[in-house]
Amino acid sequence: MKPRLDPNLFTITVALATLIHLPALRCQDTDQPYDTCGQSVKCGDVEFEYPFWGLGRPAYCGHPGFQLTCRSDVPLIVLESVTYRVLVDPDSSTHTITIARNDLWNTNCPQHLLNTTINSTLFNGNNFGQENVSLYYGCRNLKPGGIRAIVNYRFDCDVNGTGRSDSYFFRTSYIVTEFENSLVQCNNSIIVPVDQSRANRLASVTASESDLRSALTAGFNLQWMANNEECDQCVLSDGRCGSDSTSPERFACYCASGNFSLTCNNSDVNGGGKSFSDLLDSYFGRIVNMFIIYLNWPVQ
Repeated sequence: MKPRLDPNLFTITVALATLIHLPALRCQDTDQPYDTCGQSVKCGDVEFEYPFWGLGRPAYCGHPGFQLTCRSDVPLIVLESVTYRVLVDPDSSTHTITIARNDLWNTNCPQHLLNTTINSTLFNGNNFGQENVSLYYGCRNLKPGGIRAIVNYRFDCDVNGTGRSDSYFFRTSYIVTEFENSLVQCNNSIIVPVDQSRANRLASVTASESDLRSALTAGFNLQWMANNEECDQCVLSDGRCGSDSTSPERFACYCASGNFSLTCNNSDVNGGGKSFSDLLDSYFGRIVNMFIIYLNWPVQ
């Protein structure tokens, strides 16, 4: 009977293979998008998942237009150069978020007068039961025209050190043509969406500046459009929604078995990657094969 390979040589070979492969396996285990994107993040009492990212949540776990920051436990998102507070947990089932303008949170007199402009590629145009309120600044010698009890809609404001002057709020849809002609005397104006019930209150002849403050801090709803259907299908297939790390505008479904373009049942989107368990099985499979070769490979 021919002598077999030296057992010590086989042991050394297995040890070297382990040292080479296990660090890579550990990296696969700790840096899997499937695990990372399955974890939500919080700022204050508000919790976020896809399409939001930031706060330690990688960009590939969200959509490019939904980056978050956290300031004094207040979650903030910037849309079209305007910063908004996120007031409550986003609703993933309806894809809705409730936000309020941060520059109007503590005052009716923002430093910069910017309209509320929403990107129609990121958010649905549906008004979700809300209506616009117009804020007019720097108004002098304004005549009531067709609006009764105009004094109720007035508030004092100094914008950027231009001096205190009369400012007014109106439910935008209630501004009649006659009064609109008078509003050209105002220096600036902005439009802000508010909840429908609060817009109704602001249209009342008994409305006050306090009602305006309540409307502005209650915020308004938006429905995001960030590959919603794709994400819903991905979640149904036990995947995690995200974006392609090399092409952020492309949707990616991160699964335990790799990265896919739509669901965990379709073809690999970009080479993907095997799960840690799959890699481990493959590694030990190679060890077993080495052992079989050892047993059947006599030394010449």
